[in-house]
Amino acid sequence: MPEKEHGLGPEEHGRLVREGYDVIAEDYSKERSKSDNEEEILEFISHVPVGGMVLDIGCGAGMPVLRKLVDNGFRAKGIDFSGRMLKLAKCNVPESDLILGDITKVEFPPESFDGIISTYALIHIHKSQHGQLYNNLHRWLKPGGLMLVSTAKTAWEEVAEYYGVSMAWSHPNANASVELITDAGLEIIFKRLVTSGDETHLWVLAKKPFL
Repeated sequence: MPEKEHGLGPEEHGRLVREGYDVIAEDYSKERSKSDNEEEILEFISHVPVGGMVLDIGCGAGMPVLRKLVDNGFRAKGIDFSGRMLKLAKCNVPESDLILGDITKVEFPPESFDGIISTYALIHIHKSQHGQLYNNLHRWLKPGGLMLVSTAKTAWEEVAEYYGVSMAWSHPNANASVELITDAGLEIIFKRLVTSGDETHLWVLAKKPFL
């Protein structure tokens, strides 16, 4: 079966996602305040030095990941391009450092983070941008730093109704994502297909090797 494509370029795709989450922020955050993947998140947390700097990509309203990072003693930095989501995050996790921005366009100094985490966000980044994003994550991690990401099992692009608004998804399949991660120079610690309800996602924990 050929891969479905929505035909949107990265800019239009990103605009649709950003505007959609600005509208649905409250409803979405109420339903997604708890994680179905506690095991993977706790495993990531257990391997990052306490007090380390951790970046949460697509932090949304800050629940549950950003809140969990702060509660476990990390210096947490969250980035999201939905201004409405970040307003909620400021209430939920006032101790964190929040950035309104597009992760495909921002820049951080090399070796800024002990850990980088992104849950259910990369599936909203245009697939043409995933390779460069993983290269950036590798550069931003300190040697020995960890990255935990969730992405998709199957390759797909779609624009569909989501919480009453138009939303866009774009992602390669699991094997292609793993290849992009290793091509960026990260070493895979685990890769797991995890099913929750009727959705299956790929979770990858990877490490930036020491020089």
